[in-house]
Amino acid sequence: MKENFLYIERAKKALEAAKILRKSGLLDDAFSRGYYAILHLGYALLLEVGESPPKTHAGLVAKLFGALGRLRLSKGDLSKISRFQALRESGDYAALSAVTALDLSDIIDFAEKLLSIVEGGRK
Repeated sequence: MKENFLYIERAKKALEAAKILRKSGLLDDAFSRGYYAILHLGYALLLEVGESPPKTHAGLVAKLFGALGRLRLSKGDLSKISRFQALRESGDYAALSAVTALDLSDIIDFAEKLLSIVEGGRK
């Protein structure tokens, strides 16, 4: 369970960084940090139900989908994670990013929701 705790702590730091970067107007960087908060929280959720974290970013949604019946997530949540993955890649690698201020608010809100789910399961 220690690994689970470490992922949660990494997620909290990434989420805090996303909020700081948003205040500085660095949307792509803030979005990337929000995505990594979700990635680490996804790992924590998988560990919570006895699954190992995936080896790739794309594997996260697949593994979460495979464990969906044991998780406190919906198919809609997985769709959001998949969308956030695509936007993060755009923000990190494309010449022109597709990330908007609304996208950034959405990912931060979702990361906070996921953190609440993960921490609620630990109590």
